[in-house]
Amino acid sequence: MKKILLLVLFFVLLIVSCLTGFWYHLKQKYPETKPLKSAKYYLEHKLSPSVEMKRESLGFLPYWRIDDSKYTQLDLITEINYFGLFVNGDGEFITVYNGETNPGKREWESEKIKDLITKSHIFGTKFTLSIICQDNNDIKSILDSVPTQQKLISNILNEIQSRKLDGINIDFEYTGAPDDKYKQKFTDFSKRLNVTMKKQNPNNKLEISIMPRSARTPDINDFEKLVPFYDNFIGMSYDFNGGSSPTAGPIAPMTGFKENKFYFDVETMYEDLEKYIPKEKIVMGVPHYGWDWAVISGETIQSSTLLQDNPDNYSAVMSYARAKEFKHFKKTQCKFDDYAKEPWCWYIDPKTKIEHQVWFENEKSIGIKYDFANQQDFKGVAIWVLGYDKDYPELWNLMKDKFEKK
Repeated sequence: MKKILLLVLFFVLLIVSCLTGFWYHLKQKYPETKPLKSAKYYLEHKLSPSVEMKRESLGFLPYWRIDDSKYTQLDLITEINYFGLFVNGDGEFITVYNGETNPGKREWESEKIKDLITKSHIFGTKFTLSIICQDNNDIKSILDSVPTQQKLISNILNEIQSRKLDGINIDFEYTGAPDDKYKQKFTDFSKRLNVTMKKQNPNNKLEISIMPRSARTPDINDFEKLVPFYDNFIGMSYDFNGGSSPTAGPIAPMTGFKENKFYFDVETMYEDLEKYIPKEKIVMGVPHYGWDWAVISGETIQSSTLLQDNPDNYSAVMSYARAKEFKHFKKTQCKFDDYAKEPWCWYIDPKTKIEHQVWFENEKSIGIKYDFANQQDFKGVAIWVLGYDKDYPELWNLMKDKFEKK
């Protein structure tokens, strides 16, 4: 009897020792997350192991959708990008906006993001950060000063190191045509950033976001020179029509530009980019949303002009989940455009009696985009944005069907 008790005690001590070691390991490896949470994520991963994907699947998580990260299927996503930290012309992260803490910075410091980084890494999902500048004067100020660039690079590296990030995405959105000298200055900045990042960790990813017409209109990108310095070129192939557009229209029309149907289209965008960027570095942006506009005539005029005297100047994002749940239009009020490869519907608002037109993405239109990415043999796809599908599983099932390595 004494031997049995000693044997039981031995196994109890062995189990406690193993658990204590595991607990210590989690605490050391993921210090910003409580060990109990880390253990929970570890168990979730064991119950739902990652699917091997033949293409990269990146998902953007903007600061205003943090709570929706719970809908992300980490077993299918290979990278999450937090969008993001905004920078000023001095190369510093903007911490105050309109007298309050900048929301991008505030959420970045939150426990939710720290825990999500831990959970992503346990699942084997990379976690990256967008560095954003959307002001022409700030962009030029950064590019005009090497010390300012070095300050920004130092700030970026501090974030990578302190958060154990897997890389960053540069999102410098210059509007209009800059002086030609800024192309070379942006190339020089990209080289400095690449060399410094890779010196810190050769596995750090350096990515760049590209606006739809960047390959055919003057901007700061000299793609041929930039190719050696960036691992991924992420095409922002969405918002071809948006909240500020003069007419309703498709968010990401696949074709129609050459036929003078639409302002631009996805196929032409990537046809342009492929002249300068190898396919193995191109990541195709795919929207999980559309727009709902108040228009002059929603039923009879496709891409109808917006209703200018609408007191609210109404336009609103129509996320995938919202479109699934929307009650105002019927099947008879919906069509699928053969050029855009995208659905559109019309309805009359029961309260205002104003006509609306809605263009959005569904399983069919997104499936066509995924097929295009496969046909073009792109490196992967990038979802804008995570959480727009809520807990509807269709788009995740679609991604698995199109990109699982079989």
